[in-house]
Amino acid sequence: MSKKTILQFSFVNILLICLLVLPASLTYAQNNSTEELKDLAKAAEELDQIAKTPEQAATLTNLLHYKSELLKQTISAKKAMRSTSHPLDKEALSLKLKDLKKQLKKVNQNFIKVATGLDTSIFNEEIQQHFQWQEELETLVKPILNELKEMTKRPRQIERLKSKVAYFESKLPNADEAVTNIEKLIDSTDSLLLKAELDKLKLEFMKKRTNISNQLDVARFELNELQKEKKSFFESTKKVMAVFFKTRGKNILIAMFTFAGVFLFFRIIDRGFRKIHPAFKAKQRPFYIRLIEILLLVMSVLAASMASLFTLYVSGDWFLLSIALIFIFGALWTARAGFTRYYEQVKLILNLGSVRENERIVHKGVPWAVERLQIYAKLKNPALSPSTIRMPIRELENKISRPFGENEPWFPCRIGDWVILSDGVRGKVISQSPDMVELLQRGGAYVTYQTPDFLGLNPKNLSRNFRIKSVFGIDYAHQAESTTSILKQAKEFILAKLEEDGYSKHVLNLNVEFESAGASSLNLVIIADFHSDIAELYGRLVRALQRYSVDACNNFEWNIPFDQLVLHKAK
Repeated sequence: MSKKTILQFSFVNILLICLLVLPASLTYAQNNSTEELKDLAKAAEELDQIAKTPEQAATLTNLLHYKSELLKQTISAKKAMRSTSHPLDKEALSLKLKDLKKQLKKVNQNFIKVATGLDTSIFNEEIQQHFQWQEELETLVKPILNELKEMTKRPRQIERLKSKVAYFESKLPNADEAVTNIEKLIDSTDSLLLKAELDKLKLEFMKKRTNISNQLDVARFELNELQKEKKSFFESTKKVMAVFFKTRGKNILIAMFTFAGVFLFFRIIDRGFRKIHPAFKAKQRPFYIRLIEILLLVMSVLAASMASLFTLYVSGDWFLLSIALIFIFGALWTARAGFTRYYEQVKLILNLGSVRENERIVHKGVPWAVERLQIYAKLKNPALSPSTIRMPIRELENKISRPFGENEPWFPCRIGDWVILSDGVRGKVISQSPDMVELLQRGGAYVTYQTPDFLGLNPKNLSRNFRIKSVFGIDYAHQAESTTSILKQAKEFILAKLEEDGYSKHVLNLNVEFESAGASSLNLVIIADFHSDIAELYGRLVRALQRYSVDACNNFEWNIPFDQLVLHKAK
């Protein structure tokens, strides 16, 4: 037997086997599918007696009907796939079968979920092992994206329709041109065969032109309808705000009030502890009290946040809940970078840092006593009005405090004191606060300095007694008496003058001394100590002492020399 004969024989045998087996298998598959459909119908009828609630029975019945419908479509698709021989049709039917299988799988899962009351995914080990964070993130962000899509739906529809109109308007002339060119060819040819083909082609392009024209009309109609509904900005805003406050606004207000209520509740508990427990009122609070304060603050923030999130969860507003969760996650992620800084601030609050309570620091050139270290530190300077300031604890991170003595000054002057600054300004302090110091000069002028600048000018306080030194010179002709009798005479004369002008009762001490031998004169100095009662007359007293010295020279005929230049003649 030749090889060709063997091949023919084998082919015939295979064909006979297929013809015998295939109908049997098809009949078996159809019978199975038919039996399954019958079973589904019977099960749907019995569900009303089995289900716990009417809603559960109705849901399960609908799922069974949907499953039977999907099975029918599957049988039809399989039959069509076996009957066709075209590759593209087979590929399309294959894709349809895959989709039907997915739907059947989903229906089965939903049926089990409704019947058992459990999510079958909890038994899926693969899902338990692999956490798809991209899917979880997509689930979280999806409500926000859907909300944004809904908000921008109308503008996007208008833009899409405009693009569609522009597209069809550009294609319509091309279709007209194609029909015109085909008509020219038909008129110019004598071949009947060519004319027949061109007529077919012309008909095809005329259909395309009609289709394009129809779609253009529909797009224009939809665009006009959308543009007719266009409202003014005020009306649109009013409508959006009304809808917002009716749904989302209400949920936001409830969440905010919940947060505030829970937070205030914990703060009231904190206040109660402060009033009941004596350790809270102590000047030097123990460590465990500080730790309790921090824990109460952290618990109040956490509890208030969880309560507000719970209200959004209960209201079913996944959009706001997603935004809140993203905001909290972003805040925690941002706080991660500043962990070291927060750690230092916690140390300060616990009184374990570089600044401690009941010690002294210098802030912006002004000394302060640290009264309280909490989220906001409380500093006090008893010489200022107001005497206390409040600042964030982070402002004290780079500062160092120290203990202070009982008699240590807190400011160089008080309100009502007379001071002289290094820039020559003299005045009465009428206001000194943590920010500004205001002086009232003789004559009524006001001068204002920032407190750090005022301290930088080294104010000299005249209101705690003061001394004036006044220098005058006499001629070298009185050299013999300049250190003896002249000093005594000058002192007696100045005392008499002070008594004559009514200043003697304010003089604490007066002395006239020899100061120096100058180039042209012998210099004497008047040293006068006055009581703070006449600090206001400081300038007048300076001028009076100069006047008294000139009067003494005139009275005792002491020459007041000029600056002299001596020339020596060469031999």
